[in-house]
Amino acid sequence: MTRIESRSRPAWTLVTVSLGGMIVGLDGTALTIAGPDIAQDAEASLTELQWIANAYLVALAVALFPAGRLADRAGRRRVFVVGVAGFGLVSVLIAVSATAWLLILLRAAQGVFGALLQPAALALVRATFTGKRLDLALGIWGGAGALSIAAGPVVAGLIVQHYGWPVVFLINAPIAAATVVLALCTVRESRAHGRPGRPMDLIRSPGVALGSVLTGLSYFSLYGLLFFLTLYLQNLRGFDPVGAAGWLLPLTAVVVLSAPVGGALTARFGPRWPAVCGLSLVLGGMLGFLGLGPDSTQAGMLPAALVLGAGTGVALIATTQIIITNAPTSMSGLASALQQVATQLGGVAGILVLGLVMSWRVGGLVPPGADEGEAAQGLGAGSAAFIPGFHAAVVTAAVVIAAGAALALRTSNRPSPQPAWPPDVPANVDGERRDQQ
Repeated sequence: MTRIESRSRPAWTLVTVSLGGMIVGLDGTALTIAGPDIAQDAEASLTELQWIANAYLVALAVALFPAGRLADRAGRRRVFVVGVAGFGLVSVLIAVSATAWLLILLRAAQGVFGALLQPAALALVRATFTGKRLDLALGIWGGAGALSIAAGPVVAGLIVQHYGWPVVFLINAPIAAATVVLALCTVRESRAHGRPGRPMDLIRSPGVALGSVLTGLSYFSLYGLLFFLTLYLQNLRGFDPVGAAGWLLPLTAVVVLSAPVGGALTARFGPRWPAVCGLSLVLGGMLGFLGLGPDSTQAGMLPAALVLGAGTGVALIATTQIIITNAPTSMSGLASALQQVATQLGGVAGILVLGLVMSWRVGGLVPPGADEGEAAQGLGAGSAAFIPGFHAAVVTAAVVIAAGAALALRTSNRPSPQPAWPPDVPANVDGERRDQQ
């Protein structure tokens, strides 16, 4: 068999891993738009539709740490290629499936392959770039991920409207195929040698735990706010999903643009002050949403959205850098998995905690005659209570972000000393060790 030799091409490596991350981001947010059509075609109940969405998230969360450790040991490029190829193949199978139980199983499989490619992708960035180039590369990688998440609802809305929901998944196949070819041709293999790392070893590394907390807090505010803004736009204002996505586009777009800026600022000043300033901007933008009312326009909320989005992009890259640079190089895959776990947990916690705050506030304001559904969502007879409930959630998120900004002051601008066990070494495709160049 002919061996495929790859040269280390840093720019193309960054393009490759960004493409891999983008198919995951697009797929995750696109499903929220495609869900009703999937339920209709598959004759899925509400519970089954929830599992079609959640099976992916549960499998992803469970598999992230094992996948990160596997990438460190078996080879980051190898695991990345398997993850991308599997993700693309399962996407095609989802597109041709018509039963709810099969869609649930396939979505779980997709979550496993997503867990394989995500930590490996970030570990490959760490293995390819060093110093200030690493900061800039992380900014571009983060911006690409944010772009895919922001574009998902809009792209899915257009596709579902004109071509049907299966095409939302079918488009993953050519992107995955191109990514696999690029990975085999332009990305050099790397792996950790020597003592295997464990999650607790990683968390004990100075700065890693704090960086994980700050990453989780950043996603706490972003995911929580986006969730309730979507409720506001669709349930209270009557926007369709594509219209709601367009209303939110300035906020998500500025996250995309500010992520590379966050990388540049981190390269220039270290991660501490970009993290502090980014979280402070998030705090200011969050407080700006206290001005949201029943008739607020997109233009009226634009300053708050831009400030919050800019702060989010800067903070996310700086906090990711805190985790990655403080982790031992031999545990890059595991550190990447930890970053992904922090984002997932932060987002879920934001929706749950802010949801409880909002339900409590709404429940105390709806008229006695309102039914349970109205009280839970602030709709119908309780529509006048939605805005105070939203404001209560915003204040809670602002308190959390203020605490995060204070914690960020404790971070160091210098990576922690690396442990004595052997570092990464590059390897060729069949796994043979090479000397460092």
